[in-house]
Amino acid sequence: MNRFLLKERIRRELLEKRRSMAFEDVYRMSLKIQKRLLGTRLFRGAMRLSLYSSFQNEVLTDDIFQKAAEEGKEVYYPRVVDGKDRHLAFFKVAGLKGLAPGRYDILEPPEADERTGPEAFDLVVAPGVAFDARGSRLGYGKGYYDRALGTFNGDIIGLAYDFQVMESEIPVERHDVRVSVIITEKRIIRV
Repeated sequence: MNRFLLKERIRRELLEKRRSMAFEDVYRMSLKIQKRLLGTRLFRGAMRLSLYSSFQNEVLTDDIFQKAAEEGKEVYYPRVVDGKDRHLAFFKVAGLKGLAPGRYDILEPPEADERTGPEAFDLVVAPGVAFDARGSRLGYGKGYYDRALGTFNGDIIGLAYDFQVMESEIPVERHDVRVSVIITEKRIIRV
């Protein structure tokens, strides 16, 4: 099976499994995952970080935002921006109530003056459909995070349910961005 078809099969199977989760399970596991992240040296040392708005039963990030805000950290969320090329831009968020459905119905911040590129972040928390122990990340297939983080040299954390971490290697392309840590409800995998 070629690389593209294999990626599509993995994506389809794991998205179906994730979408079928009961919200109670999403909430319970997300609490464990967020607590693990909040206990890491990476989170404690980060003063400027990027989070994502969870979508279709992705691991929730609201508790991470709340703790970061309490500690005076700057938190940015991505927004899909149209232009010559559609890409992610990161905007500072003071509160989650300001997020609104954007492209793909994912909650996004409004365009604002407080915009920065990933090079300014100490830590990026990225979503994913699947991960492997080498840090390979499979997203939705649009390449937004791969393009946005292609030159980012900091730590990227992938939050996932344990079933999203593949035993076998995920097929990757040269442009695919890897994560440095994967956090699930059961373990922390340092790549």
